[in-house]
Amino acid sequence: MVQDLVLYVIVILLIVLTFQPSITFGRPNLISQLIRQTITRVFFGVTGILFLYFGISDRALMTCVLELVIGLMFIALFVRVWIIKHTYEQRLLDQNRDLLNVLRVQPGFTFRLEKSGDEFYYRLLEGGLLERMGLNMQVSYNRREHVERLGDIFELSSETLEQLCEYYKQAWFGDRTVFELEFWEYSSLITLHPVRENGITKHVIGHVMDITEYKASEQKRKEVDEANHAKSVFLAHMSHEIRTPLNGIIGLSKLLNKTELTAVQKDYLDKLLASSRTLSSMLNNVLDFSKMEAGSLELERLEFEPEKMLRHLADTVGTLLEHKEIEIIFITDPKLPKSVKGDPLRMEQVLLNLLTNAVKFTDQGHVLLEVNMLSQQNGRVALSFMVEDTGIGISEVGVNKLFVPFTQVNTSTSRRYGGSGLGLAISKHLAEAMGGNVEVESRLGEYSRFYFNVELDIGDLHPEGTQIEKQINGKALIVVRHELLRFSLNELLQSTGLETYTISSFQECVEAFQNGEYFDLVMVDMGMNGFRERDTRRQWLQLLNRQMTQVIGLTTVFQMEGVAAGDEDSRVDTFLSKPVTRNAVLEVIRWRLEKEKTVSVDVNTLDTYTMMSPRYEGEISTQKYQILIAEDNEINQVVITEFLAERGFEVTMVANGRELLESLELRSWDMVMLDLHMPEMDGFETARHIRRKKAFNRLPIIAFTADATQHEQEVCLRSGINAVLLKPVHELNAVRVLNSWIHLAWLQELHGVHAEQAIAGMDGKVYIFQFALYKWIQEYQYLDKRLTRKMDNGQSSAALRLIHSLKGGAGNLFASGLLAKVIELEKGLKRSHEISPGELYPDWREQLSLVQKEINQIKSSVPWS
Repeated sequence: MVQDLVLYVIVILLIVLTFQPSITFGRPNLISQLIRQTITRVFFGVTGILFLYFGISDRALMTCVLELVIGLMFIALFVRVWIIKHTYEQRLLDQNRDLLNVLRVQPGFTFRLEKSGDEFYYRLLEGGLLERMGLNMQVSYNRREHVERLGDIFELSSETLEQLCEYYKQAWFGDRTVFELEFWEYSSLITLHPVRENGITKHVIGHVMDITEYKASEQKRKEVDEANHAKSVFLAHMSHEIRTPLNGIIGLSKLLNKTELTAVQKDYLDKLLASSRTLSSMLNNVLDFSKMEAGSLELERLEFEPEKMLRHLADTVGTLLEHKEIEIIFITDPKLPKSVKGDPLRMEQVLLNLLTNAVKFTDQGHVLLEVNMLSQQNGRVALSFMVEDTGIGISEVGVNKLFVPFTQVNTSTSRRYGGSGLGLAISKHLAEAMGGNVEVESRLGEYSRFYFNVELDIGDLHPEGTQIEKQINGKALIVVRHELLRFSLNELLQSTGLETYTISSFQECVEAFQNGEYFDLVMVDMGMNGFRERDTRRQWLQLLNRQMTQVIGLTTVFQMEGVAAGDEDSRVDTFLSKPVTRNAVLEVIRWRLEKEKTVSVDVNTLDTYTMMSPRYEGEISTQKYQILIAEDNEINQVVITEFLAERGFEVTMVANGRELLESLELRSWDMVMLDLHMPEMDGFETARHIRRKKAFNRLPIIAFTADATQHEQEVCLRSGINAVLLKPVHELNAVRVLNSWIHLAWLQELHGVHAEQAIAGMDGKVYIFQFALYKWIQEYQYLDKRLTRKMDNGQSSAALRLIHSLKGGAGNLFASGLLAKVIELEKGLKRSHEISPGELYPDWREQLSLVQKEINQIKSSVPWS
């Protein structure tokens, strides 16, 4: 009975073992599989012993059958276990082989690091880098290798091997470690990942990445950067060496032009000035092209008024006419936004290049700049600038060569008109960098039209157009010979509400007034016969009621001296320099409405005519100001002294920074001007010495330099320099800078900031206040976009920190109006932060708009924006 029970148990046990789930093959169940395999073998052994002990009996046939079945089952189970074991081992070998193949094809190599005592060993070492090195390390799971032996193979120095072991120890303590290692001709980046269980490091997996090509490219890039830097330094020195004498040539030529000259001498002098300007323009083009090649030409994003940019452009273009009998005409869309955001200097450069070419290749007819607004939506405006000329035109073949650097359409054009062939290539590059384009259409011998199209953000200062705020009642007479100029002036004056009449000859004008016609405003072309001659002009003016009629003369810079000379009876009320811009005409009309006297023109000081109204423009008052100047070039000393003396300054000239410091204590000075590059002590060091003395905290320091690449504003501000003039100095720019800094006039014009209170909190140091304001504007000029992005991304806490920082900055600058708006904005953001993200408090965007508008107004009121 007992024997039968034991046999039944054995049968049941064998059945359970026979029909147990098959072993799964995979690395995660490896330990459990081994345990189950061991238990199975033990059971089989026990079963066999029990079978031999209890199974030998002939009591009954049933017992024999049972013993036979048990024996067969034992044999079957033995065979099955053997097959399972063999299959498992084969699959495990296949997995290891696949893993090693994967490791071998990787660019670097992978290793497993183990530790025995204080020694480190590699258990696995495989990868494509080893194969490329011609090494077969034969390090696998079943074999390990000491670190020092592999160090000998890789030819590592003892110091490198010691450092390597330090990295291994660091990783063994649980830190992920990354470092670079050089061996043979290879560079590698090694990453160590510790594998830990229960806080104990079992082993470290290391990965070696081959970065040899990357390091080589980095080295090549470094060499390219060094070459570009060397080229930039060379160009900077070249610029300095060329601009310094060029500044002297242009300055002395202008001084000479104000003396009595014969007709031949004046003709020679005009050609000398024209050649100097050409050389200056070519130098600028070469420097810009070198920046383009080096990829270092950067664009700014400033808020500016297009009409003011066009007016400055008109002043510059007016000097290109010389004695050409052509008309330059500007027509602008009255719907043009008051302000936009972009790079005004680069936009002006593109337009100036196009206009310069148009004037150069046109001997009769006109050059037209027409500005149109193509579209306006989503806070952006698409503008089109069309430059048209009636010059020599371009053939279809020539159009394909226009934008190739250093290339002219044909050699005869190059010989006759000169030029470097860089202007249009630079213009196209700048236009594309601004997201726009330049296109051309032309017919040989008839005309050329260049289109510069660009899309810009609309500014926040004055979203309305450039139309005059209030319509004017009155009659205006336009007396202009050129039909297109007459049309443009007629359209412009009609947009102001004036009732306009146009005629094209002096005789018609005389007859109109002889017949008793009355006009509030008369605009005449001073280049027309009749107006050009002093006697006939006087006779015509006597027909007018000068108390009721304002007479505006249109003239060029080169005609200005002649038509402005003479007694009061032969002079018109004011002049507008061609090309006439909408901004200039509206300005004259505003003066008339305000019943302010117009400003007579000082013909001895004009390079281009400047009206008096814009901030920081016009001539300086007749009060004598004391200026101390350090300039090492004798010719430039003469030019600067004469320029300033004509404008009422008393100048004391020294040769370098050391002499300037010695002279600084001799008397009270209104301004210091210095060259940035002088022997013994340069401008930067001189400025730093001046700023160390509290007595000179409010002393303006203006620098001038011929170096076009190194007078970055922040570097100068850090040195205590307030403003920089680039040689050759344009008189208009010089006047603006002097007007803004004499007695720190710009502080009175600063919008929304109590400057004196802020300066008092900065130990009375104006240059510190200027630098703080400059950095503050740089930080928050795009606040609206930064804050909106944070709020849209659900980063309300970061948005609140940004506003808190702005609030602190506004408080330090004593910008009380801005501070109040920021506080309201902060309240709106906090309310938004307290409710669900999908239900943002509605008024924070409106408050943000008010804050951004205030920031923009502060930015536009500083003299360096």
